[in-house]
Amino acid sequence: MSDARSRVRMVRVLHAPERDDGSFDLEFWRRVGDEGRFAAAGRMLAEASAMRVGDGSQPRLQRSVLRLLRR
Repeated sequence: MSDARSRVRMVRVLHAPERDDGSFDLEFWRRVGDEGRFAAAGRMLAEASAMRVGDGSQPRLQRSVLRLLRR
């Protein structure tokens, strides 16, 4: 999605938020496609990491450690 021509641009004017049925959002993400969804998720992870850690260069995912001993 780095090419400016492939970006999806949509606009909606909503005067009464209680009447929003979600169809605009569904249509937007349908047009964006899988690649755009993953790119957006990656950007959100980087932003959330930057807010917590500082630079956001490495996501901090939970890592469990387990040691197995052979009898």
